Amino acid sequence: MSPIKGISEIVRLPLLGKIRLGIKEEDADGILYPTPTDYFVCPDEVKKVFGERPRELRIMFPTEDREQWASQYLRCYSESGSLICRGDGEIALARVETPTGETDSIGEAVSRLFEMPCTPDRCSYYQQGYCRQVMNLQFLVPDCPGFGVYKLDTSSYHSMNNINGMLALMESVCQRVSIIPLSLQLVEQSVQPDGYDKVAYVLKLSCYLSLVDAQKYSQIPQGKALLPPPDSEAPDDLFPKQVRVNTDIPQHVQNKGENLIELWTKAKSRIYRYDIQDFQITRWFEKNHQTTVKLKDFDPPEPPAKFTTEMLSYFCQSVDRYCGC
Repeated sequence: MSPIKGISEIVRLPLLGKIRLGIKEEDADGILYPTPTDYFVCPDEVKKVFGERPRELRIMFPTEDREQWASQYLRCYSESGSLICRGDGEIALARVETPTGETDSIGEAVSRLFEMPCTPDRCSYYQQGYCRQVMNLQFLVPDCPGFGVYKLDTSSYHSMNNINGMLALMESVCQRVSIIPLSLQLVEQSVQPDGYDKVAYVLKLSCYLSLVDAQKYSQIPQGKALLPPPDSEAPDDLFPKQVRVNTDIPQHVQNKGENLIELWTKAKSRIYRYDIQDFQITRWFEKNHQTTVKLKDFDPPEPPAKFTTEMLSYFCQSVDRYCGC
């Protein structure tokens, strides 16, 4: 039986649960607010293995694609807690209501994606803390029952820096990071959030194997899997505030966002129709835009931040010329 493009080749690991870095507490007015903890807040099956308040988890990463399990973006969420803007410091995709007041069949306001500059130093939402840098970490916990991944979100610069540094070292030494036993810890670290020294609990990634044993694990053949997409809802232990994005979007930005969605659909259609391979996509984008793009980057229903209208338009034109469309 022939595979169905866009369906048959997608195999996602199940999400087993979320591990948090804080709990919700209630103030005198009955309002819930997040409070950080010095331990991992875990599902019951993880507590049975590591205890009620563990500060260390034994984990593995499932694939070599770091974007799948360590996604890192600037993220802004709506009043309902859903993701409405994601940026990389240069380009952002924001979902905003149309200024015409257009509604859908059930009377809710219609929103669309718009591509716009991402400038944290001039963004009021970022300056006020509504938009934050967030790492969506996903990993296997091999000591626990079940086959799937757990998610953990952090907005700590120091946690991201610690994890990224260790991953870079592992890639340098072992030439891979997947299916190697690792230790994820919450440790005390001196930080200066407002210019003053304080002690905070941050994530630390380490390998408890010897270098020789770690290199033995690196010889095991690599697996391939697709992970659940990063949450589109606000991590409740990171985003206590709520915000609505300003809907006063210039007309030229609206048009650009609508064009981006249309071009995204056209590009994916051409890839599936002509069975364009991963190496062809990688070579074309490296040659014409000096950026790394893989076939899997076209899996999401909406374009990732790396894609621009100009890039997708030129890609569609090139495919049409080559295929004689």
